[in-house]
Amino acid sequence: MKTTIIHKIIPVLVIALASMTSYAQNAKNFPKSIASNITLDSGTYHVKGNNVVAKGATLTVQNGTKLLFAENAVIQIEGGLLIQGQKEDFVQISSIDHEKPGMGFSVLYDDELPVDIQYADFTQLQKPIKLNKYWLRPSISITNSMFHHLNHGIYMEILEIDKIIASSHTLVTIANNTFANNTGSIMISDAAWEQLSFDINHNVFSRNEYIGRELNGIFTTPLFINYNEAESQLPQPKLDNNSICYNYIGLIGIDTVDFFPVYVTTVGSADRIDISNNFFGKDAEKYLELNEEIIHAAQRAPFVEFSNPLETPGEENNGHFYKVGVNGVEVDNPGYDLHVDQFTELIELISNKPVIPSEDFDVTYVYLDDDTLRRYELKVRLDFENNNQRTKIYLEDKILKKKLNGYLEIKGFLDQNGFEVPIVNVGLRNYLNQNRDFLFMVDDYTSIPRVDMTNKKFELMPIDTTINENQDTNLDFNQEKLIKTEKYWDFGVNTSSTIYFGDLAFTSVSIYLPNARPQLGFRFGYNFNKKWKIQFAQNNLMLSGADSKETDIGKNRGPGFDRGLSFRTFVVDLGATMVYRPFKYETIKSFIPSVYAGVSGYYFNPQAQYDGTYYNLRPIGTEGQTIDNPNGAYQKFGISIPMGIQIERHISQKMLIGFGYTFHKLFHDYLDDVSTGRYPDAEELKDANPDLGDIAVKLSNPNDQTGQRSYSSDNDGFSYFGFTFTWKL
Repeated sequence: MKTTIIHKIIPVLVIALASMTSYAQNAKNFPKSIASNITLDSGTYHVKGNNVVAKGATLTVQNGTKLLFAENAVIQIEGGLLIQGQKEDFVQISSIDHEKPGMGFSVLYDDELPVDIQYADFTQLQKPIKLNKYWLRPSISITNSMFHHLNHGIYMEILEIDKIIASSHTLVTIANNTFANNTGSIMISDAAWEQLSFDINHNVFSRNEYIGRELNGIFTTPLFINYNEAESQLPQPKLDNNSICYNYIGLIGIDTVDFFPVYVTTVGSADRIDISNNFFGKDAEKYLELNEEIIHAAQRAPFVEFSNPLETPGEENNGHFYKVGVNGVEVDNPGYDLHVDQFTELIELISNKPVIPSEDFDVTYVYLDDDTLRRYELKVRLDFENNNQRTKIYLEDKILKKKLNGYLEIKGFLDQNGFEVPIVNVGLRNYLNQNRDFLFMVDDYTSIPRVDMTNKKFELMPIDTTINENQDTNLDFNQEKLIKTEKYWDFGVNTSSTIYFGDLAFTSVSIYLPNARPQLGFRFGYNFNKKWKIQFAQNNLMLSGADSKETDIGKNRGPGFDRGLSFRTFVVDLGATMVYRPFKYETIKSFIPSVYAGVSGYYFNPQAQYDGTYYNLRPIGTEGQTIDNPNGAYQKFGISIPMGIQIERHISQKMLIGFGYTFHKLFHDYLDDVSTGRYPDAEELKDANPDLGDIAVKLSNPNDQTGQRSYSSDNDGFSYFGFTFTWKL
């Protein structure tokens, strides 16, 4: 057995070693010292240790080049830096080992040569770009680049210039970039001076997540600006047409998780800063105000003006999803706690420009198991609408039923310029909240081990990139879709008319308003999912029946017997039922049928009328029960089996109206005080009821009959039909 295992392992090791050797031979070593202008050849370069581009020299890196940094390796730029990738062919800048990331570029001292970075892809580094204190260049330009999966604090740091030796104006331009899926931030130490200004425009700051941290501004917002306006005429840093949306902080406590969006943090002695002309996402005003209150409570900060935010992100910005829907419901809202489970079937993503899937596209279910984040890749089907600005993802795998409280990760889309669309996490808040007992004890959320469980690939549907005239060109979600389809509580009120089945009703009661008897009930339910619900019900109702058609109760109701018996009873019951909805429902227009059954306990008290007064019948013993035993009458409490059907429909996003019928199966025959017992002797009944005397006899046998009071031994029953109004809580 051991020999067999060794024979299997050796070939694997040989292949792996050969691959590593081949890769190492293909990679070039980055030059340690660059004293004159140099343009790197295309290919892969390993950057190790400390490397210097001297003053007066320019390092040029073009498309087709990949720079991989060893642990803590850095390239110090004392001269100039030109990174010149192209659309769909970015300069790749990352680390050799993602577990041991390198640093990046560090710009030092002053020089007449510019720093110009465009079409670069920065990922898995500690600090890709740092402008060290007293850097001074004629211009700094960082454009059309991607910064993602940077998880080591401040990943772009711009420190102050030497204001004494600065003789000409310096402009820092940060434009048309995508900053996404990071847990780090950009920090600008001094955003305005006579010789310095910033232009930050048309960038995407989206899907950056800060989990398990306290809100402090520097490390928990995607952009941190220190703004000290020394003179009123100085131009403030320009933030214009950026999309700063759906960046979240998750504060994990023992009892709950505070999950809310973060945007821009500005501190310093300046009076105000205007960030209005940017897109901030859904319901942003509330959270922008909250962010500002938190910052002002901790330190001095300018007033942040955001009175005129953009309603949608610009089409000229890089591609990103700004609306997310699940089963037709828009959920990209920090106040909405979505539960991802086996009933999650359709994900809809709306982007600011057309997107297509790349070879790396996948939808992954991520869940916590044995202190490990396990990733399960799902089979999906893709469909596109509106010139590929609406993406529909149909989940053909059901979420693992035994691995609940996870979230979905959707990645691998590109826009038409080759920019990666930020990864979207669906259901993250619920995942954090449900697993907070473990996560509360974790110092660094990103350090939790991650394991891929499967590698399921899929076949894409043919993609039509033209707009179909019959398609809905509105990129909003249909507001007729349902809000709540996952776990939730609801409360309902039921009102109806009752039906009595027993010895004083020959047939089911016809619907006749003068004989209608009211029912009022209250419902409190918990919906496990779309199909199953447990419901607690409390009902208050009246039942009545009579033989004689001459009485008000008996009109169109009694069978016309000669007994002359009649009754009414108040019933109060309390029980629980399981509700099953057999059909799927999606929109507010859907009809939702259901069936239900359960158990309840009830109290009843039959009464009859004599000479205008109602008397309780049970203590009398109208079939002679109390003649020999004063306590011999039937019990006033019973058990029933409620069962019924109902059909519901939404009348608003949170309210339903339903019409249903409920029947209660009973297990005794005295709901109406009449069963198969015989008419008692009049004198003996009067002796058993001395306070009533002849009244007791008239209530038991109003028409002087003999023999059995009823020839039906069937148990009694009751039902009701009517409307239920339900509110989702």
